[in-house]
Amino acid sequence: MAQWCLGVDLGTSFSAGVIAAEDRFDVLEVEGERRIPSAVMLDEHGTLVAGRIAQRGIGVNPERVERNPKRYVGRGRMLLGGVPVDVTDAMATLLELFVSEGRRRFDGADPDCIALTHPVAWNNERKSVLLAAAKKVVRGVRIAFVDEPVASARYFASAGRVPSGSHLAVYDLGGGTFDAAVLTTDGSDFKVVGEPGGSDEIGGEGFDEQVFAFFGGQLERIDPEWWTQVTTNPERRYVSYAADLLKTAREGKETLSKFETSSHYVVGVNEDVHITRADLSGLIGEEVTRTVDILEETIRRAGLGPDELAAVFMTGGGSRMPLVQQAVRDRFGDKVRTYDDPKIVVAYGAAQLAWKLKVEHRDPARMTGPHLTGGGVRAAAGRPVVSTGSHPAVAAPAAGPGAGPQAFAGAGGAPAPHAVPGASGGPAGSTTGGYPVVPGPGGVPAAGHPAAATGGMPAVDGPVVRGIEKVLDNVLEARVAGGRVLVHQAFEGGHFLRRLDGTGGRHDRELHFGRLVEWGASAEGVVAAEQVGPAQVLVRALTPELVVRSAHPLQTWDTPNVLVHGRSAWVFYQPRQTVPVDASVGLPWGETGHLSLIELDLGAFHVPEPLARDLGPYAQWFVNEDNRLRRLLDQDAPSGTEPDLSVGAAGCTVVLGQFGTGQPLFAGRYQDFQRWQVLCLVDPGGIVRPTVREPGRSWLHQVVLHNGRWFTASSAGLEADTVPGQTVLVAPRPPAGALRWAPAGGHIYAVGTDQVSPARGWSVSVFDERSGTLRFLMGKKSATLAGHLTSRYRWERPRLVADGDSLWLTMLDAGRSRLVHVTPDGAREVHRTTGTFEPVVRVPTGLLCLHRPADGAAVTRDHPATLVHLPL
Repeated sequence: MAQWCLGVDLGTSFSAGVIAAEDRFDVLEVEGERRIPSAVMLDEHGTLVAGRIAQRGIGVNPERVERNPKRYVGRGRMLLGGVPVDVTDAMATLLELFVSEGRRRFDGADPDCIALTHPVAWNNERKSVLLAAAKKVVRGVRIAFVDEPVASARYFASAGRVPSGSHLAVYDLGGGTFDAAVLTTDGSDFKVVGEPGGSDEIGGEGFDEQVFAFFGGQLERIDPEWWTQVTTNPERRYVSYAADLLKTAREGKETLSKFETSSHYVVGVNEDVHITRADLSGLIGEEVTRTVDILEETIRRAGLGPDELAAVFMTGGGSRMPLVQQAVRDRFGDKVRTYDDPKIVVAYGAAQLAWKLKVEHRDPARMTGPHLTGGGVRAAAGRPVVSTGSHPAVAAPAAGPGAGPQAFAGAGGAPAPHAVPGASGGPAGSTTGGYPVVPGPGGVPAAGHPAAATGGMPAVDGPVVRGIEKVLDNVLEARVAGGRVLVHQAFEGGHFLRRLDGTGGRHDRELHFGRLVEWGASAEGVVAAEQVGPAQVLVRALTPELVVRSAHPLQTWDTPNVLVHGRSAWVFYQPRQTVPVDASVGLPWGETGHLSLIELDLGAFHVPEPLARDLGPYAQWFVNEDNRLRRLLDQDAPSGTEPDLSVGAAGCTVVLGQFGTGQPLFAGRYQDFQRWQVLCLVDPGGIVRPTVREPGRSWLHQVVLHNGRWFTASSAGLEADTVPGQTVLVAPRPPAGALRWAPAGGHIYAVGTDQVSPARGWSVSVFDERSGTLRFLMGKKSATLAGHLTSRYRWERPRLVADGDSLWLTMLDAGRSRLVHVTPDGAREVHRTTGTFEPVVRVPTGLLCLHRPADGAAVTRDHPATLVHLPL
């Protein structure tokens, strides 16, 4: 089968591709054109189309067309015909045109490698959109990224225009952005010197809009009423007139590259408009001068002078304008180099990189795709690093010796020193409060719970604490924020969020809700999500005094997740209806959907309407317990995880379970099902850093950033960064069970269950910082945790309360609850009672717990209970 590679420059206004085969490079003509419009259109059947067909749709259905989808990369979704469209889907549709044309030329064979270009200033978040788009088009194909200046420099070098060891500058004026970079070469490759420069506000599209306004001034004088309708009336004919005039503006600008004047007939008003080169210079001259200033500043920041450059290469469609070329030549003289088609130059350089990767790595094993982590470029499946310039976009972290799972980028660093408290527990073999502490062995064997085989729990009855006091009835949850206790109470007439003024049950502030479904709190404020209708919630930002600051409606098809840390709050929700799936459609037993988030600043005086951030597809795969419930996550599957706050850091984490198919749907069934995960690190300020986790590695079920170190629970077991940048398996997962991390202060504990369905056996261990291993503390095979480690429902998850360096949890044994206090030195039972008795909040005087005397199996935890105070 023929082997070929592809380089593609997906531009703001136009896109181009070049194919490489046996060291030959040919411009790929798509739809008979060397350059195709980057426009995308959502047709009447809900299908995305791109290129010339989409551009022609501007005149018929302009509301369904987006001329510049690249502008949406990293900024959200576009609205086509009233339907929100993910920019990933739009870019994939555009890329598909080039891949399909290449396949046609090579008997249906996929390319061996695809190299995609991007602006030099793009971060990993934006590059991840291109990666996701490429993976929608091809699977099992190596994907590489290259800075646009590097791609163009590659082409000029191949033409003998760049002496080895020299420095050169690249002036790249595209449709949507201007980029400036200084490069150096060793004769075989390039790297960026210093900090690239540029502007997201200057580009050919902006020039078109200024010419559009210039023409509009002429038309307004001719027919003011018509111009008013064109600029304000949403009727299709006027929107179409506006689209036609914008196209005319672009043609007028391009005409001035060859002629001194340009005249055009305007449909709808039956008049001509005119523009000269002098007019254009007056419109955009300052911006062009600004681009040259940016280039000069970029060269200066690289520590070079103009006389030290071998050349200044001009690329991008805007660089063909005489005004632009003259401005650059006035500043840099005869060092300026151009090419008749700068768009093709960039695509050529990308194709050269793609072919180089193929030649250097003639390995029959196919990549499954790169990992976005912001390091160098490393192919998956053990391929070596690939250099694409100074801003590589893809990487796979290196595994340590003998390590199975691999590390996350940026992990590492030892946690801060901490003191080990001794008040709550004693040394192994001692007694605390008349109750013997069970000593644990020095390590954890392969099953993860060695001492649990003998019970681990002493046979004697535990103590019953005296002096327990009832605080409140009808309580679902309680939390501490800013030193005050907040409780969520549920009554027949609605729900209340109340702030207690002590532990006696009195409250000094309250807020009434119809049905409060989720909330979070910190010292800076509270965020509460209230169900107000089918698939509708109202998210309120509250002050610490429970005064409403703002309200934001959301459409969500599942209960949202609310996380609050300091003044930052995140609400994760599913904006589209979730879809149950199973083998009847060619998928595992699970549920598919989409995940988005909004961020609120609780410390702001005014909380503006938050912008929704689309994270992408979100699938969860479940254990099929009874062919009805989709409840327990399959521990061997790449499910999406619930969002969680980072411990010792200001952000949060979430894992997206995603999948694709290598073939289209056939008879309503997915073909060639393939799956992966995307780890998203969310930082305050709306920064989302995604990392793709491909098949071949263990599937993530929990990600904890604890005091600067990564801890993960996966299908393989518990993993930790015992060495910076290197993840090792700390404890294998029991074949039918589950393991999770539970951070508390400076320590982190491991909680496990021997069997997921039905739940059986439990254990708790502590991670030893010095040895990098787990030290067993307590467990029992005949008992279970109150709550389930793998349930998707938050009411069913175990209530694990951190108290400094210690942990509180409840186990169920023979219909009774046993409250256990875990410290680094051991674990002890502190209270035993009938029904379910679970810790919810640590307060200075003791522990607030929820008690349901009639519920010995912890199955009614989504119903109100009695809040009690347990003195300590």
